[in-house]
Amino acid sequence: MSDFETAARPYAKAVFELASEAGELQDWNNRLQAAGVIASDAEMTALFESPSMLATQQAEIFLSVYTDVSEAPDASDEFKNLIGLLAENGRLASLPAIAVTLESLKQEAEGKIEVQVTSAFELSDKQQQDIANSMVKKLGKEVSITTSVDESLIAGAIIQAGDMVIDGSARGRLDKLTIALDE
Repeated sequence: MSDFETAARPYAKAVFELASEAGELQDWNNRLQAAGVIASDAEMTALFESPSMLATQQAEIFLSVYTDVSEAPDASDEFKNLIGLLAENGRLASLPAIAVTLESLKQEAEGKIEVQVTSAFELSDKQQQDIANSMVKKLGKEVSITTSVDESLIAGAIIQAGDMVIDGSARGRLDKLTIALDE
């Protein structure tokens, strides 16, 4: 888990609780998704790393950019306070990870989960459906599958669902064999 993901978890949980109690989970999710995109920008990242910039200035500039983005949802007072708190703690760069974590918490609360399948070759629709059905049985949640191809896996696939990782790739098996032989 990266430092950003570690820093993001408590903020995302706090936002999740606040948003759930207020019945504004989707609004907060939309705000943080937009904020995460803005925070990922190279110029914005450079701003976060600038030692000459005060936290209040960083927050003001960030919120200024946020409100200028036409697709961004309205910035509530609570959202502005969150941005100020993140700036004060040097965590504005964690916004993309906070957005991802909040989305995961939201999906979990709704009984849904995003499953990422990385395979050595393109999966057929039937293979994708078979994996989805197996994951529904295993997790007891509505599954949404995203696939990608990584030829370096040699054969097989890696399936990620939340914190769970199933490595059924040939490369993964070879790596385990190498470790076992080195012991």
